[in-house]
Amino acid sequence: MDVGREYTEWWHHQMQIRDSVGAPPLLVACWLAPLLDFSVRALPRAYASLDAPEGTTVSIYVDGEPWTVRRERGRWVLYEGAPEWPITKVRLDADTAWRLFYNALRGRAGVVVEGDVLLAEPLLRTRSVIV
Repeated sequence: MDVGREYTEWWHHQMQIRDSVGAPPLLVACWLAPLLDFSVRALPRAYASLDAPEGTTVSIYVDGEPWTVRRERGRWVLYEGAPEWPITKVRLDADTAWRLFYNALRGRAGVVVEGDVLLAEPLLRTRSVIV
């Protein structure tokens, strides 16, 4: 967790600087994959207060790469990948995903929700910034 916190802090500051000066973003896989892998770990906590039937699934796809939170034994569990038929799918491109997780998304442009919109709400409020 310490390494993840340090990496996301560095990455986030890099993106803020790059965004403000018009420099190219760090959205290639070698930089983005570790960020997303760490960031999605916030999802079970974001969903903790959402009561849903056992087996409820919400899958997030960032540029086609999926992660899923599933309600199991009264709690939400994170998995890599996605089931064939998740109840809700949320599709984002990489730029939208980092902005969502790091509180830099203005509005919901770039977020596509398929299925139960209420199940997407905790995801859309998720923040991965560690202070």
